[in-house]
Amino acid sequence: MQAFIRNDQYNNIKEQAQQLVNSSAAVKDIDMIYGLRSLAEEKIKERFEDLSEEQAEMLERISTVRDEIDAELYLAQLRPSIKPFPAYTEQQLRDLFPKVKQLYLPKLSEVDLEKTSYLGWNDNGQQAKYLVAPYKEGTLAARGTFTPSSQPGICTICNKLESVGLFMADPVSRSHGTYVKRGNYVCRDSAKCNRNLTDIHRFYSFLSHLHAS
Repeated sequence: MQAFIRNDQYNNIKEQAQQLVNSSAAVKDIDMIYGLRSLAEEKIKERFEDLSEEQAEMLERISTVRDEIDAELYLAQLRPSIKPFPAYTEQQLRDLFPKVKQLYLPKLSEVDLEKTSYLGWNDNGQQAKYLVAPYKEGTLAARGTFTPSSQPGICTICNKLESVGLFMADPVSRSHGTYVKRGNYVCRDSAKCNRNLTDIHRFYSFLSHLHAS
């Protein structure tokens, strides 16, 4: 079967499976348990479009999850169907940021493509952060200053409580020669953010906000 599950979708499935494990241990009413399984299946499927019969059947096996062992078996069956993140080259990344003269790049060989929804890396020397992800027929990319926060906070991208910092995108030109800077708090560690992310549309919305005129 062709890979069809994105990293964020897999993270959502994993989250739903864990919730079922927790519920099965706490809830004794069998009807309620069946209801929770149906809800988990619905939440998983709503993140997909145009599922084949075989793909839908594979996802529906969430209903078999009762404990940690069941969850691990279910997730193990799905892993071969994870669709890896595109393998960007260094030149492709340089082309995305042509105005940056000394572009600091991540070690691409160390990126786990199966656990990546977006590519994010920090340039601590310039107090900068970079964000990149494919979108439709092109690529969304942003560069901005990154100021670490001394307190944990909710990441705008993954919506989890993590070590964050204020990301302020490079200014976007507006009419009459004025400029605007936009940003918000995001995870300091983009790899951890990718492991947390259960809906890639949060990332798309954030970058769309940064680029809004």
